[in-house]
Amino acid sequence: MRTPTEIQQDLDQSADDLRRLRLRNMRWVALSLLAGAACLLAVAHALRARHPAWGYVAAFAEAAMVGAVADWFAVVALFKHPLGLPIWHTAIIPNSKDTIGRNLGAFVENHFITEEAIGHKIRQADPARRAGEWLLDPRHTAGLGPSAASVARQLIEALDHEQIRDKVRAIASQQLTEVDLSGTAGQLVDRLMQSGRHQELLDALLDGAGAYLGDAEKHPTISQFLIDSLGIENSIMKMAVNAYAPKSISSLNQKLDEVRRDPAHRFRRVFDDWIGDFALRLKADPQWAEKIRRHQVELVQDPQVQGLLSGLWEGLKNRLLHDLSQDQPALLRQIQDWVQKLGQILVEKPELRQWLNQAIEDGSVTLIRKYRGEVGRFIEQQLAKWTREEMSQRIELAIGRDLQFIRINGTIVGGLVGLLIHAVMQAIG
Repeated sequence: MRTPTEIQQDLDQSADDLRRLRLRNMRWVALSLLAGAACLLAVAHALRARHPAWGYVAAFAEAAMVGAVADWFAVVALFKHPLGLPIWHTAIIPNSKDTIGRNLGAFVENHFITEEAIGHKIRQADPARRAGEWLLDPRHTAGLGPSAASVARQLIEALDHEQIRDKVRAIASQQLTEVDLSGTAGQLVDRLMQSGRHQELLDALLDGAGAYLGDAEKHPTISQFLIDSLGIENSIMKMAVNAYAPKSISSLNQKLDEVRRDPAHRFRRVFDDWIGDFALRLKADPQWAEKIRRHQVELVQDPQVQGLLSGLWEGLKNRLLHDLSQDQPALLRQIQDWVQKLGQILVEKPELRQWLNQAIEDGSVTLIRKYRGEVGRFIEQQLAKWTREEMSQRIELAIGRDLQFIRINGTIVGGLVGLLIHAVMQAIG
């Protein structure tokens, strides 16, 4: 499949071939007029004795030949030496190639790429409105999907995933380490207390404890826990604990139920004081803060946590690639929505358009000031890559056909001037 560059090169070559053909045809027309004038001169001289009018014809033909040859010389002298003779001040364009490149660059830079010209053109173009209208066109946003998905997939697959994975893990580790867990936890507890949600937390704990204590199958486990906690080894004492445990558990469960049912129970006030003190220590106790931070750092550096952080990029990459492989990627749909909203804002908000246009104009003016001289040097350098013959041929193809009209006009005007001079000379004797 041919690339756009190759297609463009073929089009340029076809255009050059057409210009070359038209130039050749116009040369033949100009040459034919010269040959016609020569034939007319020969006939006029042969018949001059038969009638005085032939003298006028001869004067016209002679002057036409002089004008045609003179203008031929002038046109040819622009591009090469006429008849190959190195006549002074001929082959002007190839001999002045460097000067032409330098002057052309300076001319373009000083008269076209100026701050005033670019600023005026930007104000006329209103690029912000054009961009908004372009973004609102459904054809453009519809075409954005497949091409953007393909580009996004290629970019993601071309990334150095190992380096990004390490970077993401390092950033996540640093952020987790820098989080003020102690202060944040204190603020969270304060908010829970202000909204009364801490009592809901207490109710949940009481409900869980009551359900556990009320399960008879758990009583042996609780009894064994008491024995182990108290370090009882005497078998009699163990039997006593096992015998007394069900009643103790039932009594404890009743107390918990009392607290659960009574919103004004004194234990709740004790719980309030305990939670308030806990929040204060979290926010203001340096020792607690340092201890929590030490455990925080140890937790972040734990191999398992580091492994989870290492998998962040891999998971994100896989999700992105999977989404982009779908017919309608969610990411691109979101981008299309953003694009249309941006287009709507640019069309409906004149103050935003004015600000954006002004920013574009200011940026362009800044670039022109910064790179003043670069455009002229670029044009000069590009022309310097051409050989003298190549530059001459390119310019001749561009304007050579029009220059042939100089030869044609020279033939006709020269003949008319010769005819006029001959007529004047006849009139004055």
